[in-house]
Amino acid sequence: MPVVVLALACGCGRTEEEAWGVPEVPGTPLAEGLTAAVPESGHLELRRIVEKGTERTYDLALQHDVKVRGRGQSPLAISLREEFQVDETESLAADVGAKVEWIVGEADVTVDPAGDETGPAIEDDLDSVSLTRPVAGGGVQPGAPVAGSAREVSDAMDRLLAPLPARFVTPGETWEYRKASLRPLESDTPARVDRLGTVRFVGMVTQGERDLALLEADWDITMAGEGLLAGRKGRVIEGTGSGRAAWLVEPLTGVTVRAEAAEATHLRLEVANGARPQVLEQTSVLSSDLRLEDEDE
Repeated sequence: MPVVVLALACGCGRTEEEAWGVPEVPGTPLAEGLTAAVPESGHLELRRIVEKGTERTYDLALQHDVKVRGRGQSPLAISLREEFQVDETESLAADVGAKVEWIVGEADVTVDPAGDETGPAIEDDLDSVSLTRPVAGGGVQPGAPVAGSAREVSDAMDRLLAPLPARFVTPGETWEYRKASLRPLESDTPARVDRLGTVRFVGMVTQGERDLALLEADWDITMAGEGLLAGRKGRVIEGTGSGRAAWLVEPLTGVTVRAEAAEATHLRLEVANGARPQVLEQTSVLSSDLRLEDEDE
């Protein structure tokens, strides 16, 4: 939870007593103006196909808007925007099957209030990220838990690469959206984030001269865990939220060419503060955007 740690380090607190809850989830207007149609065959196979040596570049944008408060101090609001590229290479190997490697290149980070040190530090961390993830028919699979900016990239790609059913589906058909991730809390007991919802195949849409599959999803979020937060022992008392996403997928390969995702969460955290634990509260809204570079137009 890097944003939580940042807020704690700043000594945020609470003087207001109004109730906080899960914020409204931003919309995902990716499909606005597009008309979905039934595939010519009446159904479509949505399966991820890997071809050795294929390379592609994604442009990602992440917008975090966070508020944190605790008793005795004023609430703190932080806005963090990250824009970066991810170079992806597909490969095949007899012992591990299909996989992709992600290497983060050029990054641009802005922090409000102005983070003269925070922004450049995150940019440097992003530039050093390299991840390898397995691929199956249902898409890119979760990898081993990672920390820092590597986790940020890993989580972003989990949200922004479409989860596929690896079978034939007709418009309106649904399948389960289930993802779990671990967030290190400076200890051996990481926080767990579970996402559970439904993906729906809306139909075929046309962008430029290409026919793409449009998928949409909604999910609920729960969070739990304990460990060290900014050097102090802490635990998640309550963590809930919701999310949504829309994806445009190339039917022949299962590659996501455009995606938008948004999540909103509410956290209550208890952290050690001498003999008396302190309860902190956080709301967060995260908007994510992915674009395959060759598909910009």
